[in-house]
Amino acid sequence: MTLVPHTHWDREWYEPFDVFRERLIAMMDTLLDLGASGFPHFHLDGQTAMVDDYLDARPEREPDLRRLAADGRLSLGPWVTQVDEFLTSGETHIRNLEMGLARARELAVATEIGYLPDQFGHVGQMPQILREAGIERAVVWRGVPRSIDRTAFRWEAPDGSPVVAEYLAFGYFLGHDIGRFEDPAALANAIRSKLEEVRPFLAADRALIMVGADHAGPDAALPDRLAAAEPLLPDASVGIASLQEHVDAPDPPALPVWRGELRSSARAHLLPNVYSARASQKRERGRAETLIERYAEPLAALVPGFAWPADRLERAWTLLLWNGAHDSVCGCSHDRVAADVDERNAEVRDLGEAVVAEALASLATNVETAGVLRFNPSPFEREGVPGLGWRVEPSLPPTREEPVRPTVAEGWVEADGIAFRLLDEPDVGDLYNFCPADPAQAPSPPRRLEADGAWVLAAWDGLELALRMSRRAGEPFVRLEGEVRNERPDHRLRLHIRLADEASGSLAGSPFELVERGLVSEGGDLEAPSPTWPARHLVLAGGVAAFHEGVFEYEVSPNELAITLLRCVGTISRPSLSTRPWPAGPDVATPQAQMLGAASFAVALRPAATADGLLRDRERFALPLRTVPAPGGGTLPGTGTLLEVSGDAELSSVRRVQGRVEVRLWNPWKDHPARGSIGGRKVELAPARIETLRLEDG
Repeated sequence: MTLVPHTHWDREWYEPFDVFRERLIAMMDTLLDLGASGFPHFHLDGQTAMVDDYLDARPEREPDLRRLAADGRLSLGPWVTQVDEFLTSGETHIRNLEMGLARARELAVATEIGYLPDQFGHVGQMPQILREAGIERAVVWRGVPRSIDRTAFRWEAPDGSPVVAEYLAFGYFLGHDIGRFEDPAALANAIRSKLEEVRPFLAADRALIMVGADHAGPDAALPDRLAAAEPLLPDASVGIASLQEHVDAPDPPALPVWRGELRSSARAHLLPNVYSARASQKRERGRAETLIERYAEPLAALVPGFAWPADRLERAWTLLLWNGAHDSVCGCSHDRVAADVDERNAEVRDLGEAVVAEALASLATNVETAGVLRFNPSPFEREGVPGLGWRVEPSLPPTREEPVRPTVAEGWVEADGIAFRLLDEPDVGDLYNFCPADPAQAPSPPRRLEADGAWVLAAWDGLELALRMSRRAGEPFVRLEGEVRNERPDHRLRLHIRLADEASGSLAGSPFELVERGLVSEGGDLEAPSPTWPARHLVLAGGVAAFHEGVFEYEVSPNELAITLLRCVGTISRPSLSTRPWPAGPDVATPQAQMLGAASFAVALRPAATADGLLRDRERFALPLRTVPAPGGGTLPGTGTLLEVSGDAELSSVRRVQGRVEVRLWNPWKDHPARGSIGGRKVELAPARIETLRLEDG
């Protein structure tokens, strides 16, 4: 049996960052002193952010930390933070791993394990992301389905990339109470009890027990107490070791296999409704990631003569990673934390917009034609502007809209081949889980629903919604943009779209994947099966597609697709719910999460939709062309491309790495390759592959 002393450190959660940092400083002071006196090992939660937060306050302790990490007494990395995998982009996962590994190696040695102890489920492409970073082992807890009944399994990405995953079937806190047992016999009995608890799941003759809990420090006396208890455990070999030492043992034979995402609550809370908590932050997160990934970095990398703004982009990514931590980005935290997240998002936008403005201004001074320069962030032509290119017009052409005139009949709004209704219902849940006030409750239509030109107006007691429907020339979808004004607590407002065909599941966006899902996830004793799911940018069901700027919560029934516009609750966690009998955190009041006041939203709906073209439609919806005045007099032509990218692979990022242009593409199709070219260089991506290419002339 391997005992791994550790802490799980939420940078911020039921208290703001400043409060937790004071605890962190005290914990790390004790840990470094203890390590210097011989404590064998302590696992620092797989993230470097807590190390840097500590060193910001105690820079004089860096030599001590480096020495202990180099001696194997502390584990560092591989992540910067423990981000929520469904609420952050594929690029965020890659940069999180890249920056975390680099920082850990700069300090000493990186722990090369995909340590993922508390995320609310895992994206299907995580094994491929880990393998591309050279990592072949993972450690997971939440989300593992009931069919995986061993403490080790082979987890495969959609392209077949495998990692061997250690499954913490009883969580990262199974050994949290070992410190209570001072008597050797009592400690031996406690260890024997833990072993018996995990024995039915063991994939081999070794067990892993994580000894620690949230925001906990080291148990200084554990090594001595364990030495006294060992003679009382003649049939077990028990020792303190690192996670790396445990997973580096030979793989057990005949491991069970799971391919794709892990979204089951069979043995642990999945907490599925964090994806609608503080919904406006989910939209803003998507906008911020898109700004950096698809505007700021590509322009900075490709505009001739523009200097790569390394410091500003590194700062933007650091802020995105801090905000991506699973309690921060999920919105399931103290109201002060939510305010801090908003402030960081605002700084990311300021940094990104400044880079975009400077790079576009630089490009505009280099074109020969005076007028208005329009930049297209997509790799394909849009509105006459080449992919990843520019076009100078004499003046800004007007946005051409085709008229959309909704009508209202029997509670449904219909226009241009789509039909939807608006329903509101009580929610007595918390920031983790939706919960109806009555199991038999029926959602309420608005007491007033009318169409006025392109506008739809709806009202309930204490709740009003106004949305404008529009379609731009050539677009196959209808835009729904508007505002909700909310004056009452504890409810959920959803947009219900009528499906053209009966649905038995959905196709939804996820990091580097279009994932097929059923109607309801697997549940368990700790949490009811959930019909709601997260979608990154898009979902397709029953012949209708919906598009969004970030991540949104959806539910599919055979005849309707429901999208959550607003979910209003007032506490982090209630002690018990009908949808989750046990608490998922502290019952800390969060009045700001009741979303009182005004909140804007924007979605687009496409009728007669198929999987083909979904991702391009999403780009047309969420990635607008940018404009800047062009003085003329330069040497570049009036239209051109900064980088030619063609084919059916999807673009994730363009940036500079060590002075060279790096392009990342991904193939959304699991049944056939994606072919194309980059700058005249032919590329082919195998099904579901993510590929990163360095351009020779960068």
